[in-house]
Amino acid sequence: MLWVVINHYASDIQPFRTTCPEHDRREPDNCPGTFTFCTANVILCPEFIVRFNNNRNVYWRVHEVAKRLLNQDPQLNLTRNLTQSVCREHIVETKLPVIDIILLQEVFERHNAHHLLQHLSPTYPYCIYDIASHKLSINCCLMGSGLFLASRYPVLDAFFHPYSRVSHYGMLVSLGVLSVKLDLGVMKGPEEEELRAVGYIANTHTQAYQGKKQILVAQLEEMRLVFNRFITKTHNPQKEVVVFAVVGGDFNCDNISPGDQPTRELPLFQEYEDPCRESAGRDKTWAVGSELRQQRMALLPMLDPTTFRTVLLDDVERRKFVLDADVQEHTTDLMYSSPKGDPITGELKPMEGGGGRRIDYLLLRVGDLARPVAYWFSSTMASLSDHIPVAMMIERKVEEGEEEMDKREKDREGQAGERRGEEGLNSKKQELF
Repeated sequence: MLWVVINHYASDIQPFRTTCPEHDRREPDNCPGTFTFCTANVILCPEFIVRFNNNRNVYWRVHEVAKRLLNQDPQLNLTRNLTQSVCREHIVETKLPVIDIILLQEVFERHNAHHLLQHLSPTYPYCIYDIASHKLSINCCLMGSGLFLASRYPVLDAFFHPYSRVSHYGMLVSLGVLSVKLDLGVMKGPEEEELRAVGYIANTHTQAYQGKKQILVAQLEEMRLVFNRFITKTHNPQKEVVVFAVVGGDFNCDNISPGDQPTRELPLFQEYEDPCRESAGRDKTWAVGSELRQQRMALLPMLDPTTFRTVLLDDVERRKFVLDADVQEHTTDLMYSSPKGDPITGELKPMEGGGGRRIDYLLLRVGDLARPVAYWFSSTMASLSDHIPVAMMIERKVEEGEEEMDKREKDREGQAGERRGEEGLNSKKQELF
């Protein structure tokens, strides 16, 4: 009762915690030429929910999740797998590239966030966590949003917006969108003036198992409007230039399933580019699903990133462990579903959308000063989550007069990537609290 009263009268207090070291007092650097993002639902929930999802002990997994997030390969950052003939073998990897900004979902408890910070903060000093808006009308003053952001770049502004329409368990969780503005360094303006380069990023987790209600349509449209308003409100066009606006997270819908037709036709997917999407209702041939069959998570092929990568590359084996994109209605039956074999022989065969329920997204706003050049599905979280992490690298478009600066940036890229990839291993843990 006291918790409810406190939240009622403290509703204007910042609904999240941050780590903001003294790095933001340094002299600004030139804006880099590339930026890499990762989103992952890591299921760091209360233990009884973890068991319900057929996952392992959360108190062990939180440390293992952090270690695998930091298991990054700088060589991947040298590839541009979207700018050449794309094949799945170059898209599905056992590790992550060197990541600049990490978006996590389902980091629900504060102590789990603190454990993540112990591992991540030496490499990612700017973090936002414990994000929630506790009200009886939003989450019954119970669970937070589970959203978590870790960045190499300083945070200039942040805003959390809880969704106004939820159902079922969503009434107990502060589902919403976190909008963040980042300081990327400096760039030259059209008259050689120095402008602050900024990037915008949104992290969201939407309603699961919506049933017959069109909750996801309302939430994704609300996210788009809230994020666009945040950009308009916080951007100073006289002193700043926006390099990118990226939306990521667990959308709980895919681009192929018949039951997800209303969501794939939203304006969001016209304003923001999905590198894995060929068109509404059709994914690129190299894309794979990201939502796993929960009842099979403890089987041998799921226990190791290398063997799980082999599974993801096979059109038949993948169907055994990743949900097919043939969902008619979002219900809890998805937790127990098995792949459908041939109606006559029962044999499991490749099919359109087989193992292709892709519900974890990274989208880039169309018309920004960057373009997607690489994309990855990573098997690094094998056995730790029922979601597959995805990563995207974008490259800044070079304006006239910036060619020489960009050339120098690319010459340093290999060394810088290797150095950043080793930071998390070589840095001593910092005491944050």
